[in-house]
Amino acid sequence: MALGWLHHRSLFWRFLLIGIAALAPLVVALVQFAGDERDMALKVTRERAELLAAYTVERQREVIEEARGVLRFLTEMPEVGAGGPVCDAFLANHMALHRWIHSLRLSSPDGSAVCADRADTKLPDLHDREYFKKALSGADFVLSELTTDRRTGALAMVAAAPIVRSGEVVGVLSLGMFPGVFQERSPLQVDPTLDVSMFLVDQKGTLIAHHPQIRELVGASVRDRPAVQKALDSLEGSSEALDLFGVQRLFVFRTLPGTDAVLAIGLDRAAVIGAIDGVLRYRLSLITIIIGGSVMLGLLGAEILIFRPLRDLSFMAKAFESGDFSIRASTTGAGEVRLLARILGRMAEAITDREGELKAAKDVAESALAEARLANNAKTDFLATMSHEIRTPLNGIIGYTERLLDEELSREQRRYAELIQVAGSALLTIANDVLDLSSIEANQIQLRQEPFSFLSLIDDTVSIVSSGAGRKGVPIRTECDPDIPDVVLGDEARLRQILLNLLNNAVKFTRVGHITAHVQHKGRSERGELIRISIIDTGIGIAPEKRDRLFKRFSQVDRSIRREFGGTGLGLAISKRLIELMGGEIGVESEEGKGSTFWIEVALQRAEHLVQQQRQAKKIPATAPARILLAEDIEVNQELAKGLLVAAGHEVDTVTNGYEAVAAVQIKPYDLVLMDVQMPGMDGITATRKIRALDHPAGRIPILAMTANVLPPQIQQFKEAGMNGHVGKPVRRDDLLRKLAEWLPAGDETAGSPDTTAQEPESFNEKDFRDFVDMMGADRVNQWLARFDEQLETTFASAHQYEPHELAQRAHALVSQAALLGFSEFSKFCSSLEQACLSGGDISASLLTARRVTQETRSAIAGLLRDRQCEHVASKA
Repeated sequence: MALGWLHHRSLFWRFLLIGIAALAPLVVALVQFAGDERDMALKVTRERAELLAAYTVERQREVIEEARGVLRFLTEMPEVGAGGPVCDAFLANHMALHRWIHSLRLSSPDGSAVCADRADTKLPDLHDREYFKKALSGADFVLSELTTDRRTGALAMVAAAPIVRSGEVVGVLSLGMFPGVFQERSPLQVDPTLDVSMFLVDQKGTLIAHHPQIRELVGASVRDRPAVQKALDSLEGSSEALDLFGVQRLFVFRTLPGTDAVLAIGLDRAAVIGAIDGVLRYRLSLITIIIGGSVMLGLLGAEILIFRPLRDLSFMAKAFESGDFSIRASTTGAGEVRLLARILGRMAEAITDREGELKAAKDVAESALAEARLANNAKTDFLATMSHEIRTPLNGIIGYTERLLDEELSREQRRYAELIQVAGSALLTIANDVLDLSSIEANQIQLRQEPFSFLSLIDDTVSIVSSGAGRKGVPIRTECDPDIPDVVLGDEARLRQILLNLLNNAVKFTRVGHITAHVQHKGRSERGELIRISIIDTGIGIAPEKRDRLFKRFSQVDRSIRREFGGTGLGLAISKRLIELMGGEIGVESEEGKGSTFWIEVALQRAEHLVQQQRQAKKIPATAPARILLAEDIEVNQELAKGLLVAAGHEVDTVTNGYEAVAAVQIKPYDLVLMDVQMPGMDGITATRKIRALDHPAGRIPILAMTANVLPPQIQQFKEAGMNGHVGKPVRRDDLLRKLAEWLPAGDETAGSPDTTAQEPESFNEKDFRDFVDMMGADRVNQWLARFDEQLETTFASAHQYEPHELAQRAHALVSQAALLGFSEFSKFCSSLEQACLSGGDISASLLTARRVTQETRSAIAGLLRDRQCEHVASKA
C-alpha cells in the first residue's frame, strides 16, 4: 500500500508526465537555440575557409602574372640576348629583386644552358622537358606542373617564354618560382592560430603536398581518402569529411590557377562547435536540476494533499466492489477530495441499507419465480390435456349437432341447434389457436424443410376458401408471377396455415367486391428465391392509428369487430410468429373503407434438384430378424403395424395395455418395444418408467413411442420417461422401418427392404401396390382393399355430413392406407383435406371434390379386386 503511488497507472506518473510536458517546450526552445548557434558557427567557419581558399587562389594567380611580366621583360633585354657573363650577372641581379624566384636560366634551342643566375652551377639539359618543348614551339608563356622538393618539402614550378629574333626562336628563358601555397604567402601565415589541414592533389588523386607535412604520402595515391574523393568530385565546392588523419573537418575545395591540382583547406569542426556544445550541456544540466527539483516539490505536495487521500478512496472503492461496505476513507485532503470521501461514506451507508432491502426483495422474487415455474408447468400439462380432453367432447358436440340438424326440427329447435354448432366451432378454433400460440411462445415449433409444389399450395389453399367466399358473392382471383419456381424447400403445412388465416380474414371482412391472391417473384438472395404473397380485399379496411394492434395476441382493431365478426385475435399473431421463424416478414397496407392488403415475404430455396434426388432409387437399411413387442390397444392399428413388421421378417407379439407390456418383457426377451402412449389401464409413459426401473436385462431394451402425440412438450415427456424415440401415427412403412434400423442390428443388404423409388404423382401407383402385395400377400391385400372401399363408402361416398374435425380424423385415417395401396394422389388429397378441416375454413367445395375423387378411387379398387380374382382363378386353372 505504501508503494502504491509508484504503480505505473497511478496519478503520480500522470502528474509527472504533465510536469514534463509543461516544461518540454522550454527544453525544446533551448535545444533549438543551441542548434541555431551551432549552425551559425559552422556557417562562419565555412565562410572563413572560403576566404582562405580565395586568398590562396588569388595569390597563386598574382604569382603567375608576376612571372609572366618578368619573363616578358627579360626576353626583351639585350643583356640576356648577349649571353655569356653579362647575361649571368644580369639574371643574378634581377633574381635578387624577387624572393619568390629561385632560378633564372637561358637555354639554347637544343636545351643546353646559355647563361643562368648561378654561372658556377652545372645545369641539366632541358630538351626533354614538356614546358621547354611548348616554349620552343612558339607558346609565349608556359607553366610546368607543380613539383615538391623531397628534401625541403617546398612546392615549386617553372614558367618559360621563348626569345624570338627575326621571327625565329633563338632560345628559351625559364623562371623557377615558389607558388607560396604553404609558405609566407599561404593562409597559414594569415592566421597562425587556426587548426588548418591543407593538401594539394592532382586529378589522379596523387598527393602533391600536405600541411602538416606527410612526407611518406607525398607522391602516393590517396584517392580512397574521403576528403580526396569529395575534392575530386567537387572542384569548386565545400563539404564535411575526414581529413588524411581521420579528423572531421569543414573543407573548401578550389582549383589552383595555371595547374590541374585541387587545393583543399579544412578547418576542425570540433574546435568550432565544441564551446557551443559545452554551453548547451551546462544549460541542459541546469534546467534538469531546476525541473527535477520543481517536479519533486510539486509531487510531494500532491502526495500529501491529493494522492494519499485518493488512494484511501481507491481502497474504499475496491472494498465496495468486493461487497465490503464497512471501510471508510479519511476525510483529510484538498476540498474536492474531502467532499468525495464524505459522499462515498454516505453512499456506503445507503448501499448497506439498500442491500438489506434487496436481499428481502430477492427472497420474495425467488419465491415468486418458483411459483411461476410451477404455474408454467401446470399450463403445459393443461394444454396437453386440453389437446385430448377438450377437443374430443367438442368434436362430439359439433358432430351430433350436425346430425341433429339433419332431423326434422321445429323452427325454435333448429335455431338452438345452429347456435350450439356455431358456439362449438368457435370454441374449437379458440382451442387450436391457443395451442399453436403456446407452442410458438415456448419455442417448441420445429419447421420442416421439405420440397413441395409452391403453385399447388397456392391453388389448394385458394380452392379451400373459395366456396365460402363464393356463397358471399366475393370471388377470389389468383395472380401468379411466371418466374415463381415450381418446387421449393420449406414447411408447406405452416405456410398453408398462414395463407388460410389471411384468406379467411379477407373473406370474413369483405362484404362486396373481390379478393385477389397476388404471388410475385421479388428476385434472388443468399437465402433463396424472394417470394411475396399479397392478399388484397375490398373490405372494411383499417384506420392507420389502429394497425399496430393487428399482430398482437388476443387483440382486434376494436370491440365492434369482435361483436360483429367474432374471432380470438390470435390468428395474425400466430401468422406473424410463424413467418418470422421462417426468416420472412408480414405486413399490412390499408385505408379505412377502401380495403386491405396483407402480405408476407419469405425466401425459399429452389428444390427441383431434391425432387430429382427423390426420384433416384433409395433402399431402406436392412435389419436382422428381431423379436418385437407391440403395445397397441386398437385392433386395426395392431393389424397394420404387425403386418408391416412381419413382412419385414420380424417376429411380433402384441399386448393391449401397459400392464401386459411390463409383464411381457420380463417373461420373454425382446429386441425392441413399440409402445402406444394412450392405452387403457396403464398408459405407455407409465409402462416405460416401470420397465426402466426393473432390475432385469429388459430395463435396457430400446422402446419407441408409437403415437399421434407429436407436440414438442409431449416428445420431451417421452424422452424423460426413458423412451429412445418415437414413430408418428398414421404409421408409414418406410418411416417405421427406418426408425427400426436405428436400433436393431443390420441385416443382409441383398435381402433388404423393397425398393422405394419415388415416382411421379399418379392417380394409382402400381409399383407401390405391387410392393405391398409382395410384402403382405395377395389374400391379405384383398382384405385391405375391401376394408378400404368400405371406409370410403362410409366417409365420402355417403350423404352423411360430418363435423370438420371428425372429417379431418377420418381423412387422416385414410392417408396411410391410400399410400400403401398405391393411391398416392388420393393420399395427398386426404392430407390436404385434413389441413383444410383443421384450419376452420369452409370445406363445402372440398367435399364435392372428395366425393368425385372417392368415386374414381372406388372404381379403381373394384377393378383391382376383379383383376386379383382373375389372377387367382387363372393360377388354379
